[in-house]
Amino acid sequence: MAGESVRQKKVADKVQQLVSLVIDRKIKDPDKGFVTITHVKMSPDLRIASVYFTVLGDEDETERSLAALNRAKNYIRNEIAPELKMRFVPDLRFFVDDTMAYAKKIERLLENIKKEDDEK
Repeated sequence: MAGESVRQKKVADKVQQLVSLVIDRKIKDPDKGFVTITHVKMSPDLRIASVYFTVLGDEDETERSLAALNRAKNYIRNEIAPELKMRFVPDLRFFVDDTMAYAKKIERLLENIKKEDDEK
């Protein structure tokens, strides 16, 4: 399976930029929290945008942010539509980007292994 096409990448970058702006400036939901859009992946037909984000805070805050983003999904689509200049505005699907949490977990595991080795 080939990677993303140039068009997918361009549309993904534009969607990321626009969604970030709308979330920062126009979403007033207090449950939103401090959301950062980390990356966007477009389906090959450009009809689905998988939007990955991180949140400053714990798991509860992350869940609240995800719920707030899902509630605002149609509003965000309507806000980005004029700027995208596409026949179809992609369906937005929000996902928590757990890359940093995963990296921290790996780091902790490596530290534990190093401690065990030092103790031997």
